[in-house]
Amino acid sequence: MSRAPSIVGVCGNPAPESKTLTLTTEVVAEIAARLPGSTTEVVDLSSYGGKVLAWGDPDTEAARATVRAADLVVVATPVYKGAYTGLLKGFLDGYGAGELRPCLAVPLTIAASPAHALAGPTHLEPVLREVGCLTPAGTLHVPDQVAADPEARSARVRSWLDDHWSLLGTIAQVGA
Repeated sequence: MSRAPSIVGVCGNPAPESKTLTLTTEVVAEIAARLPGSTTEVVDLSSYGGKVLAWGDPDTEAARATVRAADLVVVATPVYKGAYTGLLKGFLDGYGAGELRPCLAVPLTIAASPAHALAGPTHLEPVLREVGCLTPAGTLHVPDQVAADPEARSARVRSWLDDHWSLLGTIAQVGA
């Protein structure tokens, strides 16, 4: 008997109540709407701050356990200086090689500069694969100005998911 898939979002923006958090929550909700009965949770790393770097911190370890139990994880970050945030890197460094296998991941980046659209594929996806995540659909990149506009943001998320759903939906349903 199959179970309902678990979808977890991880927001790697160090600023609380960020556009990245809004976008993460929206992507998780849109995926959940496509997977009836799924459960969702969003981990906002801004509330952990420096505890992410304190090995063995119980709050951070509980957040890592939440991600570890997920069938599908949305890993979101703003792009600063061409790469994902140090906060997200510190969080992901808490996993061993292959530890999240076989979790399906949707890397999600938001950036003000079009030059930063490749940060997901070149920097974030390899780290996610190292910790065992599958990233078959690549990165969902949302330009900052699109993320700031609720209608444009929703249209971008729906369009990307529509384009990749035959792959993501199949894998997510099989994994659950």
